[in-house]
Amino acid sequence: MATLEKIRSKAAMLVVVIGIALLAFIIGDFLNSGQSFFMMNQNKVATVNGTTIGVEEYQARVSARTEQMQAMYQQNGMSVPEGMSATIQMDVYDQMVSELLMSEELDAVGITVSDAELQDMLTGNNIHPEIARSFTNPETGVFDRQALDNYLSVIFNPEENGYTEPAQLEQIAMQRQAWLDMEKQIRQTRAYEKFMNLLSAAMAPNKVDAEVGFAAQTKSVDVAYVMQPYSTIADSTVEVSKSDLQAEYNNVKARYEIPETRTIRYIAVDVVPSADDYAKVEEKVNMLQEQFATTDDVASIVDNNSDVPYEDAFVTVSTMPAAMKNFVEGAKVGESTPVNFADDAYTMYRLMATKTAPDTVTVNLVNFAMGDTRIDSVYNVLTSGGNIDALGADVNVMKEFAVTEDMYAGLGRSFVADVFAAGDNYFKTESLGGTQHIVKVVKRSAPVAKAKVATLTIGVSPSVDTETNLYNTLSSYVAKYNNAQQFADSAYVAGYTVMPADCQASQVTIPGVKDGRQIIHWAFNAKKGDISEIFEIGGRYVVAAVEKIVKEGYRPMEDLETMLTSSVRRDKKAAIIAEQLAAANATTIEAYATAMNASVDTAKYVSLMSPSIQGMGYEPVVAGAATALEVGKVSAPITGNRGVYVLQVVNENPVARPYDEASEMVRLQQQYTSATNQFLEVLKDKADIENTLVRFF
Repeated sequence: MATLEKIRSKAAMLVVVIGIALLAFIIGDFLNSGQSFFMMNQNKVATVNGTTIGVEEYQARVSARTEQMQAMYQQNGMSVPEGMSATIQMDVYDQMVSELLMSEELDAVGITVSDAELQDMLTGNNIHPEIARSFTNPETGVFDRQALDNYLSVIFNPEENGYTEPAQLEQIAMQRQAWLDMEKQIRQTRAYEKFMNLLSAAMAPNKVDAEVGFAAQTKSVDVAYVMQPYSTIADSTVEVSKSDLQAEYNNVKARYEIPETRTIRYIAVDVVPSADDYAKVEEKVNMLQEQFATTDDVASIVDNNSDVPYEDAFVTVSTMPAAMKNFVEGAKVGESTPVNFADDAYTMYRLMATKTAPDTVTVNLVNFAMGDTRIDSVYNVLTSGGNIDALGADVNVMKEFAVTEDMYAGLGRSFVADVFAAGDNYFKTESLGGTQHIVKVVKRSAPVAKAKVATLTIGVSPSVDTETNLYNTLSSYVAKYNNAQQFADSAYVAGYTVMPADCQASQVTIPGVKDGRQIIHWAFNAKKGDISEIFEIGGRYVVAAVEKIVKEGYRPMEDLETMLTSSVRRDKKAAIIAEQLAAANATTIEAYATAMNASVDTAKYVSLMSPSIQGMGYEPVVAGAATALEVGKVSAPITGNRGVYVLQVVNENPVARPYDEASEMVRLQQQYTSATNQFLEVLKDKADIENTLVRFF
């Protein structure tokens, strides 16, 4: 039974270990929304280079990840964060796509991980770091191979280790499957590591790279320059035709590739208490005030009325919330506070008792499952002078466990009371859930002021009437203005605010709505002009309308028209200025200044690393031309962002630091290594991926 307890204690380890296959380029800690895909007529969520990711396979992965994550949150006393389900499913999808793409690359170069290599990482001489950490003795800091061997023996041979109860076997089967999943992912991780090492080695810099890189980092020049601004030519004199815009759009549209997009307008109504809700709670609290202050049965009053049950425990005064602490420090036993309103809650305190006692009692525990008959024999050994450190590996020992009086909710009131009342000898007690313990106090903190305080707090939340009224009002609005244009145009008069959002199929949120996946799923399965049902999301009622549908491809030319017009006009002005300068036959910087009707200015320390130039602004083309120009030579006209420039390098600044080939090679290797982390994104860009996931959720 004690070994089974250890199996339970390793659940968190397995959750952590299972995630190790997700390298920097694969992220995979996710939850399941619980939707069933088997009701759908589709049978795939994606196709990657001709390989299908089926609905059933995908759903199984999501379900497994869900169970692992829920277990982890529960073990840490936390609930699953709101809005996580959609994020989880999207990330599981990304993980599966990444695995397929990487599998193709691994097959192409012949990278594998043999059974012997895997076994060496699992149980051999080169234990995987995550397994080693999970089975490290907390007292010695040394990997405990015997603990690992015992664990594996139980999960793979439970009957031989004395586990025959159906409930036990079911739990062990889950742990066994988790271990097998971990084996698969460790193999996968190792294969990925081999591939990335190969890729990094293939991208090693050479001496020429180092020299060029050093020059780019260190070379700077001082230049004399003249500039004719584009503003010297009136916009009205430069015609920009539709064909000009189309030609420019064709040149630059690759920069504006976009996935399929839905533009929606939506209304989000906060479901908050009404004035009547506040008044009713205030009236109730005022009616309870005298009774709370005078009754002999405070616990019943609190338990029957308060949002938080009565806490029959002493708490260290210095750790109390500020309002409670201030009250306790100036009150006498039996006194209570007036009603206080803060953070949408009405609260009263009553001081029930005070004392001076240790804040924390630290104990050593020997833990036994309910019904484990070994507790008596172990107790006899310890009370006869036996050493707790000499107990067998199959006995669950927990040392230096700190207990405070307010931990009774998790440990049980009798357990906490026994600990704080204990002397210096071993004693037996029981905690919540029936777990049995042999306990010995090893340390008590210094005595501090403690108090038992009754707290009656009633929060104000929206009543059913309030929720119904908010819902019905919004529903009536949608019924009245039942097309997308009216829906958006009439909102202000009706007291609503309409928000816009451009949604892509991979998104899980929209502005102001954390868990917006329901809306995105609806939008991608709706037609232009459709209005959604009213969704209840995170304490809000949300309704949306599809305003625009943009298919996968490039951003439409009309969306870029302002930018395209400016770019075409700039290039035409640059051509006009260049033609004028050519006619002037200028050969010196001064002659160019005369032709431009401009003065000669200077700029110092112009370099490739600083494309923002003093006196010019952001001019990367000018910076690049300047560093490539010989000292004294006058450049040809250069088309910049603000105007046309002519440069002359007047001085090349000395390099501030000497060339060190070794350090430059290290710097470049770091850059190349960073580039390899983008490898997966490159694979995705090149791959033929059909994403149909939005059909399902």
